[in-house]
Amino acid sequence: MYEKKRYKAALTLIVVILLNGCQALSPQVNAPVDDVGNEPLEKLKVKKSSSARVKQDFGEYYLWLKEQPVGVLEQEVQTRRDGKQQGDVADMLKLVLLYSLPNSPVRNPHQARTELLRLFNQQEVAIPGTFYALFDQLTDNIKRQRQLLETSESLDHILQEKQSLEQQLQQLKLIEQNILKREVENNGS
Repeated sequence: MYEKKRYKAALTLIVVILLNGCQALSPQVNAPVDDVGNEPLEKLKVKKSSSARVKQDFGEYYLWLKEQPVGVLEQEVQTRRDGKQQGDVADMLKLVLLYSLPNSPVRNPHQARTELLRLFNQQEVAIPGTFYALFDQLTDNIKRQRQLLETSESLDHILQEKQSLEQQLQQLKLIEQNILKREVENNGS
């Protein structure tokens, strides 16, 4: 009986942890979790004129993005992708913000992290410090997503094991009832 209470308490604790983790992570993440740290880092095409210190207010841009409907965000993604093809560093950074935005149609923290890593490896590009903080945040979120996935899989395994044990217990109870029934019949005859 004591073991059953401990088991229920542990299961409840795991469920609470999982639910808290689910709230911390966005449900729109659509990239695989396994690619953290395995990104190919090819050299980006960067315009020399845009490789000087990028002086944009990315904070204002991010706040503006958060207020936009999906249609505007889709147009913005295309504009920034075109700018990236031309080697515009500001457009590359704005595209990273679009990949990081929770309501973005192209939300993909893995892609945002990969693009930032590529930009960081360009020695001729000076990146604003806030993007280093964003990189750290993306890395941490991806690791937490991986941990949540592992915990969820572990919980699934525990629940399957619990169900199997409950079935075995039910079978043992039936066997016990049959044995008791036979004993009563044998003693009564």
